[in-house]
Amino acid sequence: MSYSDIIIPFSLSFLVCFVITPLIRNIAVRWKICEKPNDRANGDIAHIGGVAIVAAILVGLVPVFLFLVEEQILPRVFFPILIVSGFIIFVLGVIDDLRSLHYKYKLFLQIAASVIVSLGGIFLLARFFGSALTVQYVVAAFILVTLWILAVTSSFNLIDGIDGLATGIAVIAAAELCVAGYIFDIPLVLYTSVVVLGASVAFLRYNFPPAMIFMGDSGSLFFGLIFGLICIFLVIGAEDVIYRMAGSIFLLSIPLTDAVLAFLRRAVAGHPVFEADMKHLHYVLLFRFGSMIKVDFILWSLSLLFGILGILTMAGSLTALITASILQLVLLFVSFSLMNRSKVSGERINRIIADCRKSRNSFAGNSS
Repeated sequence: MSYSDIIIPFSLSFLVCFVITPLIRNIAVRWKICEKPNDRANGDIAHIGGVAIVAAILVGLVPVFLFLVEEQILPRVFFPILIVSGFIIFVLGVIDDLRSLHYKYKLFLQIAASVIVSLGGIFLLARFFGSALTVQYVVAAFILVTLWILAVTSSFNLIDGIDGLATGIAVIAAAELCVAGYIFDIPLVLYTSVVVLGASVAFLRYNFPPAMIFMGDSGSLFFGLIFGLICIFLVIGAEDVIYRMAGSIFLLSIPLTDAVLAFLRRAVAGHPVFEADMKHLHYVLLFRFGSMIKVDFILWSLSLLFGILGILTMAGSLTALITASILQLVLLFVSFSLMNRSKVSGERINRIIADCRKSRNSFAGNSS
């Protein structure tokens, strides 16, 4: 492994995303497909940035699979799983960005993608463990992987609520997974994470508050899918499976925490669990601090902290496991309390976001 092996796929995905993102934004503005047809429309800001992200990641993965990973079982299984499940997730996201799908159809397609990943995971388990597998083990693995992919894709979709937040978390998660892939000597994890890192860093240039473009569901769902897959490949074949699983959860703690609390909060209140509301963690913090940038850096910092503890946990540190678990419980308790106590006003949230949009428009006006 040389530095060029890392620099080339990173640079390729970065450049593709950096170049085509403004092109996609201009096309969206020209074709008037910027407004998502629901109550959270944001004027002239395009919602199809995921097209650029997915294209950049797929282009960046080409040299990875052609030249950098050896002819092993993991790469051979990973690519078809990513293509099939990624296609379903991407099409689902694009349709939802443009037409706002009913949550039942959206959930069905997410489950379909998760099942495809699970079937691939079972194939890998069969190759790694062979006759040692039991029916009960296979069924348990199938259920766990399906739920994991469904949870991660949904959580990234939900955390993408304000400018830059989900993209920044993707940058941090990809960087930490690069470190994990290097430490545990898993080339597929390292190179795939490098490609995702390049695309997410480039997209953050346009998505940082005030955003010029949003990733939309096509981007957030795809990020969730690929991060879920990478974590699975970190776990499969490992001797310390429990530590690897716990570390993966900590690494994606912020989006997973928000998703768990969203469903729990709605269930406790007697509301449909898929009913959108303004009490996500980022909205509560936005209501309190009045700045998207402040909220981004608070949650990015927490994501970085949990990610570091996650990597240490994967490495077998019991201290890191206990520390991260305690912090996770504290985060859940504090967040749930804030969500229940805060009288979040949708009007106030929209006004804060609108003020940030004005700064973008003013800058654009001055530049012209």
